Amino acid sequence: MRRLLLTGLMIATTAGATAPAPTTRGRPAPPPQAPARPAPAPPAAQPSPPANEDTALLRGLLWAARPSPEEIRAIAIEDLALLGDPRALDSLATLLWDPNPRTQQAVLRAVALFQHPRAEEILGNVVRHPRMPDSLKIQALNGLVFQRTATARRAVQDAVTDTRVTPAVQNAARAVVSQWDAAAPR
Repeated sequence: MRRLLLTGLMIATTAGATAPAPTTRGRPAPPPQAPARPAPAPPAAQPSPPANEDTALLRGLLWAARPSPEEIRAIAIEDLALLGDPRALDSLATLLWDPNPRTQQAVLRAVALFQHPRAEEILGNVVRHPRMPDSLKIQALNGLVFQRTATARRAVQDAVTDTRVTPAVQNAARAVVSQWDAAAPR
């Protein structure tokens, strides 16, 4: 999808950059003759540069933080989760404070895909934070299930009894605990 977007932008900029054809004495000048060059090798035959994990992570972080349409940012944020590099978690945590709710939801979806102690910490902090919206807290509770650790389960159980969270969040925490109990091996 991004390649199509970039290709379209490149075509649009090159189409607008063409200069008017030169004229000689009122008639168009003949096109200049280009020197004969050998045909380039097909793209499959050219060696591609080696893929570097650091470069992919950096590009993903730049696309996620770049001011662009919300769909592009959401895709870039979710792509960071697909990379699976836990170094992206701190940057994702800062994007939780983005004013766009769709970006915040994409961040929580991405963080929930990591099975890492930092991801668990981020999700637990969202549940406990007093200024986070309830919809994000409920999404974070559902993400804690995928961490599959005793501390994640304890964070969900604490949300059931925490009087600082709203009743809607407490009910969602009860539902997550019951799901966890149903999925537990016997």
